[in-house]
Amino acid sequence: MNKSRLDDLIMRQEGLLELNRDVLEEIQLRKLNALLQREKERQGFYASLPASLTSLAELSSLPFTTADDLRQYYPQLFLGSSSQVEKVLTEKTSGTTGAAKRIFYGREDLQHTIAFFAAGIGEMTKPGDRVMIGMPYTGPGSLGDLIANGVRACGAEPVQLCGSSLYVQCQHYHEVQPACAIDLPVPLLARARYYEYLYGRGSFPLRAALPSADACCEAVEKALREEFGLQLYPHYGSREMCMGGAITCPAHEGMHLREHQVIGEIIDENGNVLPDGEWGELVITTVDMQVLPLMRFRTGDHTRFLKEPCPCGSVTRRLDQIRRIGKDAEILAGIENAFFSFTSVLDLSAAERNGGYHLELLLTDGSETEAIRRAAEARNLSCTMRIIKSDDKLLYSGKRHILHL
Repeated sequence: MNKSRLDDLIMRQEGLLELNRDVLEEIQLRKLNALLQREKERQGFYASLPASLTSLAELSSLPFTTADDLRQYYPQLFLGSSSQVEKVLTEKTSGTTGAAKRIFYGREDLQHTIAFFAAGIGEMTKPGDRVMIGMPYTGPGSLGDLIANGVRACGAEPVQLCGSSLYVQCQHYHEVQPACAIDLPVPLLARARYYEYLYGRGSFPLRAALPSADACCEAVEKALREEFGLQLYPHYGSREMCMGGAITCPAHEGMHLREHQVIGEIIDENGNVLPDGEWGELVITTVDMQVLPLMRFRTGDHTRFLKEPCPCGSVTRRLDQIRRIGKDAEILAGIENAFFSFTSVLDLSAAERNGGYHLELLLTDGSETEAIRRAAEARNLSCTMRIIKSDDKLLYSGKRHILHL
């Protein structure tokens, strides 16, 4: 089995002939102290922190950074000049008031992400492959653009998914015949199921896929693997780490974190650092971000570091699957696991109203409507089912959540 491509990337970027755990942690401490020194000189948001630490263990003594800090104090968090900024992402709040969360990236930050994407994409692609990209493209530096550059770096051909309706998207798949795809989990499953409904069982062209940008429930993952025979290479990333965070290797046992640029911790609900193997919230310190580095940022994502060494032989730590946190998340995960097991279900949305939950389901056909209705009644859920039409879009445009009406 080949070692994770991330190891080769780290050695190339850090000028190493070999990589082991001690060397990697020396790199982390050196970069962490360089960042702390920059923060002292900048006298911004982190000015009260020490100028250096003697060990990585001391990192846990520093305060957390939160999403609210990013919204309120991003000018103080900014660590550079305006001339360095290549891309700005603004995330609006769900309400009508309150500051938006703004994240800035420099040229080097974006180049690091492209190289990291290439390492992950290269695990599933071969030179000359066509790779369908279902992530949004909004211009240079957008997620779709960074992914496309990562695909090109692997010698493969990126293809941006076209069409707003599921029918047109499946037509595009049929024309392109991609070997691999990079997409959100549920939209990927919907395109696979509707494609085979249109073109016949066993006709879906993908051999592998990189699902990302949203949590993937067990039923969706199982369907992608078993219904369509896909090799899955899940990826984890967030805007705070310039979209690229952890990639899956050929062992398919967790996602390797780019530890030479991001230090990860797992904490419990009281903020205590947990040992490997225990589930908690992921905290990141982005020691190599040039414009907006973050110290101990609470991601809100629930995962764990796997305890056992990876069969591929890599020394980088691996994240387990990402879980949604909270009551809504648990309810949505249960609903998705129950109803995506029906092979005619393309998409579903869940809404809470008047103390109960209502489902809207988009189906390929009516072959399972009675079974679906019985499953909903058994869970005290009301539901509306409709057969897809040629101009229908998927029910979510981004991350999935329960609607509150």
